[in-house]
Amino acid sequence: MHTSELTFHGYIMAEPPVVQGTPAGDFFNSLIRGLVHKQNNFLAVIQGFSSLILMNDGLDTTTKENLDHMKEAAQGAAVLAERILAAGGCVRITPQSVQLKDYLQLMDATLRAPFLKFNVPFQINTAPHLPAVLVDSGRFKEILCDLLLNAAEAVAASGEPGAAALDILPPGQIPESRPNCVDILVRNTGAPIPPAKLKEVFKPFTSTRDSRHFGIGLVVASVMAAQMGATLGAKSTPEVTTFWLSVPVAP
Repeated sequence: MHTSELTFHGYIMAEPPVVQGTPAGDFFNSLIRGLVHKQNNFLAVIQGFSSLILMNDGLDTTTKENLDHMKEAAQGAAVLAERILAAGGCVRITPQSVQLKDYLQLMDATLRAPFLKFNVPFQINTAPHLPAVLVDSGRFKEILCDLLLNAAEAVAASGEPGAAALDILPPGQIPESRPNCVDILVRNTGAPIPPAKLKEVFKPFTSTRDSRHFGIGLVVASVMAAQMGATLGAKSTPEVTTFWLSVPVAP
């Protein structure tokens, strides 16, 4: 997959609904934090009692299986609660200057991990002399890992030979991009996302995958991107699906 194959028209762009620093934004921020805190207390009780009961050697197999399912469900709900916090803009974002060349070298194994897991061919294409970007390095990693995992799973789910790529382009390479932004493209082959579904990809609890996925990963990515002054968009054609992350250059 080469960058020369790319076109940049027809993207669906994420529009995160949370506006920080406004009365409404602050209210919902507090509401979500409180809800997640209370829910996690309840879930801790469920997990704790489930673990305690499972320590009983006299339990029959069916009871053990039911308790295991209960414990797993509580753990899943706790993970979802943390994702809800991020989707609500409730995580701390600290933008800083990050040198992309050094960052990519440090992150290389992590970025490639999902493709090794699913045995999907993957390449990283970086332009020379990339400028530093202004991002929260930890949240930037979360966004990239979510997008790359989605790409790897999409190729694997197609059941056909395919590939994926990560392209990082300096300002000015994409005419439609904002000024002074580095453009990051995550591309994969596989079944295209239908137009009706594509319009929904940045909506909460919408997923093109099975029920094991919460359908909130792209919401989290779009909200965290917006908090860092970045934008996120998606496009899907019969040949390739692309997620486009545009991040600001560091001053």
